[in-house]
Amino acid sequence: MLRHLRALILHGLSFGKEAELRFVLLLVTSSPNLKKLKMQMTYNPTEAISQTANSLFDLQDYSYVKLDHLDNLEITNFSNMKPGMDFLKLVLAKSPMLKKVRVVINNNVSATNEVQMLKDLLWNPCASAGVQIKCGRS
Repeated sequence: MLRHLRALILHGLSFGKEAELRFVLLLVTSSPNLKKLKMQMTYNPTEAISQTANSLFDLQDYSYVKLDHLDNLEITNFSNMKPGMDFLKLVLAKSPMLKKVRVVINNNVSATNEVQMLKDLLWNPCASAGVQIKCGRS
C-alpha cells in the first residue's frame, strides 16, 4: 500500500499494452491518499491493442477501488482507445472528491470520434457532483 503517495505524474503510457494498463491500475488503486494524477499518453494509431487490455475492465470487478482523496486528474495526448476510456470512466466513478478533470485529446483523433468520446463521458456515472470536466485539444 502506497499510503504516502499524494501526487503521481506518468509519461509515455499506452493503455493498448496490457502490462502498462495493469501497472497503472495497481499503482492508482494502491494509493488511497492520491490527490493528483497526471498522465501523458503515447499515441500510435497503428498500435495493436492486446485482447486482454481491451477487455480488462470487462473481466475485473473494481468494487474495491476507492479513490477518496483524488481531486485533480489530467490526461494529455488522450485517444479514443477503449482501455483508456474505460480507465477514465473508472476514475470518474470511484473519486467522490474529484474537483477538476482535464483531458487533452490527441489532434489525430477525428472529430466524430471526439464527439463519441464526449457522449460516453457524459453518460458515465460520476461519484463527484461538483467535478469540472474540461476536454479539448492541444
